[in-house]
Amino acid sequence: MKHIPGAVRLVACAVALFANVALAADVYPSKSVRLIVGYSPGTTSDVFARIIAQKLSERWGQSVIVENRDGAAGSIGADAVAKSEPDGYTLMLGSNAFTLGKILRVKLPYDPFNDFYAVTQIAQTPNIFLVGTGLGVKNLKEFIALAKSSPKKLQYASSGRGTPSHLTVELFKSMAGVQIEEIPYKSSGQAVTDTISGQVAMNAPGLAQGLPHTKGGKVVALGITGSKRAPGAPDIPTLAEQGVPGYEAYGWHGIFAPAKTPPAVSAFLTREMIAILSTPDMREKFGQQGAELVASESAPFVDFLRRDLDKWQKLFAQLGIKPE
Repeated sequence: MKHIPGAVRLVACAVALFANVALAADVYPSKSVRLIVGYSPGTTSDVFARIIAQKLSERWGQSVIVENRDGAAGSIGADAVAKSEPDGYTLMLGSNAFTLGKILRVKLPYDPFNDFYAVTQIAQTPNIFLVGTGLGVKNLKEFIALAKSSPKKLQYASSGRGTPSHLTVELFKSMAGVQIEEIPYKSSGQAVTDTISGQVAMNAPGLAQGLPHTKGGKVVALGITGSKRAPGAPDIPTLAEQGVPGYEAYGWHGIFAPAKTPPAVSAFLTREMIAILSTPDMREKFGQQGAELVASESAPFVDFLRRDLDKWQKLFAQLGIKPE
C-alpha cells in the first residue's frame, strides 16, 4: 500500500469535512423548524417571533413553528434549546434575561455564551411604563412624587428577574431616587391585568405588548424607556424628557441556536436573518411595534451581549441585587 504523507491526509480530511458541512447547508432546511420563545403568547418576544417565523416560512418553503415555553424568566425555554439536537431545527428567540440569568441565578442549567450560537441581534425595543387609572396620577412627575411620599408602599409587576420589565424599573428607581417593590409574575399578561385593576401600581411591558392597552383608556402611559420617542407612539414622552435626565434602557431580542450546530448551518442562519430583516416590509412591521432593527453579524452580537451583561451587573451590585 502506497504511503500517504500526513499533510496530504490532513488536507483530504479537511476537504471531506468541508464537503459534508457544505452539504448540510445545501439541504437545510428540509423540514419544519421550531422557534422557541420562553414567554407566553402576546408578549413582545412572542410577537417578534411570529413576524420572523412567517417571513422565514415564506422564504424557505418550510414551516417555522413558534413554540411558547413560558416560565422562569425564559430559562425553561432556553434550557430546552440548549439540550436539543444541534441540527438547526430548534432555534430560540431570547431577550435580556437569557444572558442575565448568568448573574441572577445561582443554578442555571446552561451557559448563555458557551452552549449557544448567537445568530443575530434582531432589534432593541423600549418598554412603556403603565399605571392603572385608579392610582390617581396623570404623568411621571406625579408618580415620582407619589412614590417619594409613600416609600416602600408601591409595588410594580415584573415578568421575572432580568427581564426588561424588571431592568427598566430598577434603573428608574436608582436614577429617580424612589423605592418601589418588585412583584415577579409568571405571566406578563397577568402583570398587565393586575396593573389595570390596581393590584399593583405599575408595570413596564415591552412597547409592543403595552401600547394597545393605552388606547382603551384603562391605563395611563407614564413614558417610554428609550432615548427618543418611538415612531409607533410619538405622543408618549421618554422618561428622560420628564425629569429623569440621562435615562435610557432597552430590551433586546435575538435569535440563538445550540452551540454545536454545524458551522455552515449557523452561518446560513445569520445570513438569512440579516437578509429578511433588511427588507422594507420587515422594517415596517417592527417599526409598528416601536422596535429599532439591528440585524447584526454573530461576532458583534456576542460583543454586545457581554457589554450589556457588564452594564446590568454593575447596577445590580450598586443596588445589592444578589443571585437567587
